[in-house]
Amino acid sequence: MNMSSKSNDQLRPLIIDIGSNRFRLGWAGDDFPDIITPSVYVDINDYLFTSEVIDGLEDIFIDKENVQNHLFGNDALKYQNILKIHEFKKVNNYTILTKFFYYYYQQLDISEEYQFKQPIIIITPFFMPELTQNKLKEIFFDIFGFPSILFLSETQAILSTLQKTSGVVLNMGESNTYISTIFHGFTNVMARDIFPISGKDLTNHLLNMILTKKSSKITIYLDYMTAKEIKERLSLCVLDPIGEMKRVKSGLAMYNRNVNLPDGSNIEINLERFMLIEPIFDPTLIHIDYIGLGETVSKVIKTWDRENWEELVPNIILSGGGSLVPGLDKRLELDLSNYFSTKIRDKIKVTAASGRENMGWIGGSILYSQGKLKKGWDDNPTFKTLKGQNLENNNQNPN
Repeated sequence: MNMSSKSNDQLRPLIIDIGSNRFRLGWAGDDFPDIITPSVYVDINDYLFTSEVIDGLEDIFIDKENVQNHLFGNDALKYQNILKIHEFKKVNNYTILTKFFYYYYQQLDISEEYQFKQPIIIITPFFMPELTQNKLKEIFFDIFGFPSILFLSETQAILSTLQKTSGVVLNMGESNTYISTIFHGFTNVMARDIFPISGKDLTNHLLNMILTKKSSKITIYLDYMTAKEIKERLSLCVLDPIGEMKRVKSGLAMYNRNVNLPDGSNIEINLERFMLIEPIFDPTLIHIDYIGLGETVSKVIKTWDRENWEELVPNIILSGGGSLVPGLDKRLELDLSNYFSTKIRDKIKVTAASGRENMGWIGGSILYSQGKLKKGWDDNPTFKTLKGQNLENNNQNPN
C-alpha cells in the first residue's frame, strides 16, 4: 500500500457501538467491526473473596513493563473467579470508558502520524440524553482530540442493513429493550417505547428457576455469569409454552440438556430453556406490572395513522444480542396477531436476520459507504493535529 492510500484508509471514520453487553469498534466502510469485546472490566484491587493481595496476581496486570489498574473485555473475563466483573456501561463510568476505548484503539495498529485524526461515528439508541452526548464529546474532543463526531440513530442504521426506509426496530440488549419506528425516513417521538425487560432480567429469571428447582436436591455453584452463558447457548422460544411445560412434566425429554458447572458438577435443565423467555410476553412472571411485548409493539405501531400500519407491520426487525433466541420471531408474530384485525394480521412479518447482534454497527458502515452521512457532524473547535500529544501534555493518558 502506498503512503497516499494508507493515509486515506487510516483517516476514514471509526464507528463505535457502546453496547451494554458488547463494545464494537471498526472502520466505516468495512463489512464487520475489527473489535467485538464484552463491555466489562476488572480492577486489580477488587477481589471476590478476600482483601488480601494474592501472590503473583499483580503479574497479570503488567503489560510492556507498565503496571495497569484494569483489564478489559475478554482479558477481564479470564479472572472472573478471582476479581469482580464490572459493566462500565451500567454505571456510566466515563473514566473507565476512556481507558477501555484507548486500549482497543491502540489495537487498530494506526500509524503514529494518523493517530487521533479520524472522525468518530457513535451508534446511539433513541433515548440517549443530551448530557450523555456531551460527556462523550468531552472524551473524544477534549481528552483524545478527535476532529469531529456524529451521533447516528441505531434505528436508522439497522433499517439500512435491510435496505428499508420504513419499519419497526425491536432492539433487545443486555440492559435495555427499546422499540422505535421510522416511516419513509421520518421519525415519530410518540411511536417508541422502552420495554422494562432486557437480557439481564431474563438471566436472573433463569438463575432463580434453576436454583429454586435444584436447591432441595443438591448444592450447586451457579452464578450470574454462568447463568448468562447457559441462556445464550440453550434458550429457545416455543409457540405454546404451557403445553410444552405439561409435556415435559409428563416425561418429554427433547428439551433435556446437561450443563457442566465451573466447580465440576453438572445439572440437567429442560423446561427452563423455554420458560426463561416468557417474562417478555407476561412481565408479571417476574413481578413487573407492564403489558407484554406483543401488545407494546402493537401500541407503538398504532401511534401512527391507521393507513400507515399496513406498511409497518411487515417490517418488524429484531436486533441486538437478546433477540438471538431461536423461535422468538415466530412467537412474536403469533402474539402480535392478537392486536390487529384480520386484514392487518395477515401482513405481520417479524424479521430475524443473521448477524442481527451487530446490525447497528454494520448499518452505520453501510450508510457511510453510500455517502449518506454527510450531515449532522459536530466539529471539534480545538482540533489538534499533534498525534494525540494532548493526552500526555495534560497527564490524561488513559494508561
